[in-house]
Amino acid sequence: MIRLIRRNTHIRGYGRDRKGATAVEFALIAGPLILMILACLELALVVLVSVSLENAVETSARKIRTDNMAGITSAQTFREDICGSMDWLSGSCMDNLHVDVRTFDSFASAASPPALIVDGKLQDPMAYQVGNGGAIQLVRAYYTWDLLTPFLKGGMSSLESGQVALSTTAIFRNEPFER
Repeated sequence: MIRLIRRNTHIRGYGRDRKGATAVEFALIAGPLILMILACLELALVVLVSVSLENAVETSARKIRTDNMAGITSAQTFREDICGSMDWLSGSCMDNLHVDVRTFDSFASAASPPALIVDGKLQDPMAYQVGNGGAIQLVRAYYTWDLLTPFLKGGMSSLESGQVALSTTAIFRNEPFER
C-alpha cells in the first residue's frame, strides 16, 4: 500500500513540473511560424517579379511607341528585349513570358480586348501586331510563376497548374512616324 501511494505521488509530480514547457510550446508553433515567414518572403519575391515585369514591359513598349524597333521584328525578339531588362530572371524568363501586342483604331475599341486567360489556361498563340504612327497599341505581358507555399497557392493561383500569372498592360498612341 505504501508503495502505491509513492507511485501516485510520483505521477502527480509530472503534472506540476513546468520544466520544458517553453520548448513544447515552441515546438507547437514553430512549424506554422516558419511557414508564414516563408510565405511572406515568397510574396515579397512575387511583388519583385511583378514590378520587374512592369518596368521591362514599359521600357520595351516605349520602343514601339517611338518606332525605335531596331532588331525587334517578331514576338520572339520582343520577348527577348523584355527579358533583357529582367536579367536577374534570364534563366527562366523566355519560358515563362507570354506577350500579346495588338493594334486598335481607337481607345474605345482597345478597352475590351479578348481575354488571354480562359478556364485557367493562357491562350496561345498570342498576337503580335505593331501599328504605324498614330495607331493605338495595347501591350500585355504575362509571366507565369510557380508558388511554393500553400497559403499563397490557395489565394493567388490563377492558372489550373497552380501557378500565378503576373501581368502588366501598357496602352498608348504611337508617336507620329512613317514606315
